[in-house]
Amino acid sequence: MLALTGCKTGKTSASGQSGTPDEVVILEKEIIEKENHGKETPGGVTPGQVAYANLDTRYAMLTGSWKAWRDVELGAKIRLLSPAKFNAAGKVYMKRGEWISVSVRMLGFEVATLWLDRDSVVAVDKFHKKYVSEPTASILGKAGLTIADVQDLLMGRAFIAGKGVATVGERKLFDLEDANNGWYMLPRRQPADYTYGFLASSTYNGLRGAVCEINGIGAITVDYSDIYESRLAGWFARKVTVEKSGKKQLAASLEWDLNGARFNAGLTRSCRIPDDCEKIPASKLASLLKKF
Repeated sequence: MLALTGCKTGKTSASGQSGTPDEVVILEKEIIEKENHGKETPGGVTPGQVAYANLDTRYAMLTGSWKAWRDVELGAKIRLLSPAKFNAAGKVYMKRGEWISVSVRMLGFEVATLWLDRDSVVAVDKFHKKYVSEPTASILGKAGLTIADVQDLLMGRAFIAGKGVATVGERKLFDLEDANNGWYMLPRRQPADYTYGFLASSTYNGLRGAVCEINGIGAITVDYSDIYESRLAGWFARKVTVEKSGKKQLAASLEWDLNGARFNAGLTRSCRIPDDCEKIPASKLASLLKKF
């Protein structure tokens, strides 16, 4: 979907058109003006500012548009297509760098919860009275990721694994490269077990996607769309789509419902497992989802 690896484009233009530099610039300008009708793009800059700026300037505009936040409460539409089919609404609560709490609802009733903090990952199926609990280190620790990295991934923000969201002052930590459909932000230091990177747009100030190529497993791609501005938190993606091909396929999407969204309200949450729930191995979670 994104092909961040193996499809680098060297000197081709962001529109992928051939011709002299002047011809390409004129064509790009016509396309951008037609699509945007003179409106500003996400990040408070005009399409021309994004399209004609060099990569260093684009990096500064993009990372400078991401504001810090402490906590957030957001409605969400959750859709899972593989390995099981599952559609639900819910609420997502996050405290920056500390925890993520998800409440999944069907027909107005809470049927499942998900909790992620620095110690544990807990998924509770209230409908079937089952739950899964795993140490966070066994999932994120091996990948060198933090809770903040997961939050950035959900909101459409580039980051350095284990180090936090990309900032204007961290330009030297990334290789920037042109692409047919945008430009790449590739962390210069890559983990031993996987490689990852981000694709930014050439016509608006936001990410288009991310990709992680895991050794021996394959690629997981993330697509971002419908970039939205929060006055308190800056720009982030309203829709996140995740796909993985291969033997263990994954296809899911998360669409933020911004009605009633609250930033920096001093949220407090905790992990709660009902007394009547039975613990099961994580390997049985996929088969459990198929029963909804």
